[in-house]
Amino acid sequence: MDLFASAWMTRSLGESVSAVHLVQEGGIFAGGWNGNLKHWDAEGELVWAATLPDRITVLAIHGDSVFATAGLHVVCLEATTGDQRWSHALEGSADSLYVFEGLLYAVSSVYDIEHNDFLESAVWNFSFDGTMNWIQRMDERPWTIQEFKGELFFGLGRPKCGFSAIDPQGTITHSTVKTDSPITCGSATPSAMLFGHANGAVSNQKGEVISSEQSAIELLYATSKGYVAALEDGTLLSRKAEAELWSAAGDAVAVQSGGFSFQGNQTHWVGRWSGSQGVIEIRNIDSGDLLISTQSPRCESIASDSTRVALGFENGEIRLWEQSMFERRMLGGHETEEKNERKSALQDKLRALRDR
Repeated sequence: MDLFASAWMTRSLGESVSAVHLVQEGGIFAGGWNGNLKHWDAEGELVWAATLPDRITVLAIHGDSVFATAGLHVVCLEATTGDQRWSHALEGSADSLYVFEGLLYAVSSVYDIEHNDFLESAVWNFSFDGTMNWIQRMDERPWTIQEFKGELFFGLGRPKCGFSAIDPQGTITHSTVKTDSPITCGSATPSAMLFGHANGAVSNQKGEVISSEQSAIELLYATSKGYVAALEDGTLLSRKAEAELWSAAGDAVAVQSGGFSFQGNQTHWVGRWSGSQGVIEIRNIDSGDLLISTQSPRCESIASDSTRVALGFENGEIRLWEQSMFERRMLGGHETEEKNERKSALQDKLRALRDR
């Protein structure tokens, strides 16, 4: 199967894609390195385009609001029109944001080129109307934000390391981890919160180190059984407690995510980059069996939900795969498709060829 030809939708942002976000209603948002932001609806039609002041790194949608980090700024736009509601400059780069319990949390950091390190970071709290409620400054850079059992947590770098919970009033409660290595990434399920560390350790919400891998954890995806970790040396590894389920070597992993099910098993999507060539790999997340591998431009961003996976590429393309169409193409489909299904597949292909 030609993976790219099987995409339900292909669109162009006009610049390198740095963020993609899927919405429940079926639409997609994509932001770029130069600040372009576009919104397509569930049918793939362009709804609006806007220009923000700098590179868009994170997008969050809540109700009729679109929140984005753009260089030094956090920006709020009207979701239906793209009109800007408000913008707030932070102290240093706007690294991330998260919507939690009716409030917007943003993380900023100041980087010193001479010292090759972060000098100061801060967590900012905003109401949806743009009112700034408080700032909590800290020496440690929060590298990951995640929600777990009704609380919001930040995984921290040096000097403190460990992780901290922060409440809506800005009160911070710190938890140590049984390793002094900085947290680099994290992921959570309803039953577990996991953090990856620079020394290869993976820790949990109790501060326990549950495993130690051979190199730094670059990306972490928590599963019901354990986790899939992308290591600094390019290894992709799935583990349940101490037991390794599967592993796959390769070039450096740029993005990874769980995806929709194929033949009853959840898929795992990863984008690798050699420095000159990209590749997209799709696996059975339980067994690690490779379903398909396709050369690609450098993949910069990924988003998924129960029926769709979207990838954003350095060449400006956004490609979106839909579960039923993916299954038809993977299985050949012609033996079981009825006439109306064949017609639907043709319409899918024609839609995918449109470039907006």
